[in-house]
Amino acid sequence: MNRREMVLLSATAVAARKGLAQTSQTSSNPTTRAASKALLKLTKSKASFKIPKTDAKTSKYVRTLTAALSLTTDQQGQAASIFSAAQGTRTTLRTSKKTALQNLVAAVKANDQAAIGQLAVTIGTLKAQMVSTGANAHAAFYRILTLNQQALLNRS
Repeated sequence: MNRREMVLLSATAVAARKGLAQTSQTSSNPTTRAASKALLKLTKSKASFKIPKTDAKTSKYVRTLTAALSLTTDQQGQAASIFSAAQGTRTTLRTSKKTALQNLVAAVKANDQAAIGQLAVTIGTLKAQMVSTGANAHAAFYRILTLNQQALLNRS
C-alpha cells in the first residue's frame, strides 16, 4: 500500500466515525427534537396564516402539532377538520385567482385600462381572502388548545 492510499484510507475512516457519531447523537431523542423544531416553526410570522396545501400535508401537519403540543385525539380530529375546511376554501380562492390572472394577461394584451384596474383589485382581494382564511383557521385551532398548550405555543 502506498502513502496516498494510506492517507485516503485513514481520512475515510475518520469521516465514517464522525458520521456514525452524528447519527447516534441525532437519533438519541428524535421526538423531542422534532417537537422543538415544530414549535420553532409554528411561532414564525408566516405560520399564523399558512395552511397545508394537500390532504397528505394536512395530516402531516396535524401529526407535527400533536408531537409538539401533545394534542388529544379529539383535538387532532378538530384540527384536521379545521385545516381541511380552510384548505377547501383556499383551493376555491386559488382557482378564482388563477382565472383573474389569466384575464389580467388578456386585458394587458388588449390594453384595456379599466379591466386592468378592476382585475388588480380582484386579485388583491382574493389574496387577502386567502390570508384571512389561513389566519382564521389558525385562530380556530388556537381556540381548541388548552391553556397549557397555548402557553407552550406562545413560549417558543
